[in-house]
Amino acid sequence: MPRPISLLALTLALAAPLPAQDGSPTAVLDRGIARMGGDSLLRTVHALRLDVLTQWLRTEFGEAPFQDAPSLERNVELRDYASGAWRNSRYFSLDATAPGLVVVVDDTIATMGRVMQRDDPTLTWGPLNIAYVDERRELFAFAPERLLLTLRDDPTRRALPDTILDGVRHVRLAAVVDGWRSVTFLSRQTGLPTLVRFRADEVNDFGLAPWGEHEVEFWYTGWRPVAPGVLLPRQRDVRRVGRPYKRMTVLSAAVNPPLGADSFAVADSVRAAYLATARAPMWDVPLEGGARLVDGDFAVMPGFTGSAGAVRVGGEWVVFETGQAAGAMAAVAAWLGQQDAATPIGAGFATSVRTGNGGAPWFGTAHRPVYAGPAAARLLDHVPGAAAAVTPIREARWLRIGNDSVWVEPVSGPDLDGALAVYVPTLEWLWSPFSASPFHGPEQQALVARLAERGFAVRRTGGPGALLTPAR
Repeated sequence: MPRPISLLALTLALAAPLPAQDGSPTAVLDRGIARMGGDSLLRTVHALRLDVLTQWLRTEFGEAPFQDAPSLERNVELRDYASGAWRNSRYFSLDATAPGLVVVVDDTIATMGRVMQRDDPTLTWGPLNIAYVDERRELFAFAPERLLLTLRDDPTRRALPDTILDGVRHVRLAAVVDGWRSVTFLSRQTGLPTLVRFRADEVNDFGLAPWGEHEVEFWYTGWRPVAPGVLLPRQRDVRRVGRPYKRMTVLSAAVNPPLGADSFAVADSVRAAYLATARAPMWDVPLEGGARLVDGDFAVMPGFTGSAGAVRVGGEWVVFETGQAAGAMAAVAAWLGQQDAATPIGAGFATSVRTGNGGAPWFGTAHRPVYAGPAAARLLDHVPGAAAAVTPIREARWLRIGNDSVWVEPVSGPDLDGALAVYVPTLEWLWSPFSASPFHGPEQQALVARLAERGFAVRRTGGPGALLTPAR
C-alpha cells in the first residue's frame, strides 16, 4: 500500500519548476534553427520560388492612414542562393493577363525584360540600375532561411541585453551580415526571428535617396511549414525611417525548385551596357539633351533628377523641387551655371506632398533657403542635413526673391493636403500641384480665381511633371 503524501510534500512537488531550457543566446539561436527544420535541412536550401503579393506604401509622417503607391503588385521570385542570382517577374495588376517586367540580377549585373503579357517568352532585354543589385543583396542577406545559419556560423556575433516585443522577451544578436551592421531579435520562446534591424544607405534607389543612410527593419510573421519541412514566414514587412515601406505576403513557396537553364541568363551585350551605363544612382542622369531653356526664364529638367526645373525671378534662379539627392541638385546647379554664369541660385521650393527633395541639404551648404509647404516640411524633418536650409510656409504670404517678389500659398486637395502654390506676378506664371492633374480641376479653378481677385492674371502654369504649360 503506497504511503500517503503529506499536504506539504504535495504542495512542494506541484510548485517545483520544470527543467529549464538553456537560456543562453546561443541556445536560443539553436532552438530557432531547430524549429525552422534543423541545421542539416536548412543548409540544403540553395534555391527558392516565391509567389508574392506586395503592397507598397508611401513613406509619410502624418496621422492619416498610409497610402498605397502603386498599390498591389504580384511577384514571382526565383532565388538561386548558390550563385547570387535573382529573377523577379513583376506584374502591376492582379489581372492574370496584365503586362509586367522581369528583373534579372546575376550577382552584380542587373537587367530588365519587358513583358507584354504573363508568361510571354518574347522579352526585350536591357540594362537595369545598380539599385536592383542592392535590393537583391538585402533580400538574400536577411532571408530568414539563411539568416540564422549566418549568425550561427559567425564567431564575432555578440549578445546585447534582452528586450520585450509585444510582451515577449527577445534575445538580441549583433553581427555584420554581408557588410551591414545588424541586430536580430529572436523570441526566447521559439528562437524564431521576429525582426532584423540595420542601417543602409540607399542612395542608388530613386525613392529612397532622400533619406541617406537610414534605419531599416525586416519583420517576419505568419510562420508556415514548406516541404520538405522548412518553416518560413508567410508575412515579411519592411519599415524604413521608422515608417511602413512595403508588405510582402507569400502566397506559395517551393524549396529547391527546378531552375531553367536560362532563368538568369544575361546576354554579353546587355552585360556590357550595364557596366557602361547603369552603375550610377537612378537620379544621376545626363542633363545634356534633357535639360533645356524655354523663353529665357524657364529651365526645364529631366524628371529623374527629382527637380522640375528653375525659373528666373528677380535676377536669380528659383529651383522647383530640390532634386532627389544632394548630388542631383549639384548637377542642376552646374548646368544652370553653364547656361548663365551671371545668375545665381537664390532659393529652392519644396512643394510636393510626396517623398522627394533630398537635394535640400545642398541649399544649406550653399547658404540658400528652401521654402517648404506644410507636407514637404514634415518630410524634410527626416532628410539628413536639410533642417538648416528649410523655412516652412504655413500661411499665404509674399516672399522676396532677388529684386522681385512672389506670392506663396499653402493649398490642399484630395490626397494633396499640405501642398504649396507659388505665383510669380512678373511672369504671370503659377506653380500649382493641381495644374497637371486631371482630378483637381475644381481646386485649380478656385486657386486661379483667388489670384484673379487679387488682380493677378495667370497666363502659364507649371507643376509636378511639367514646369511650363498653358493655363487651363
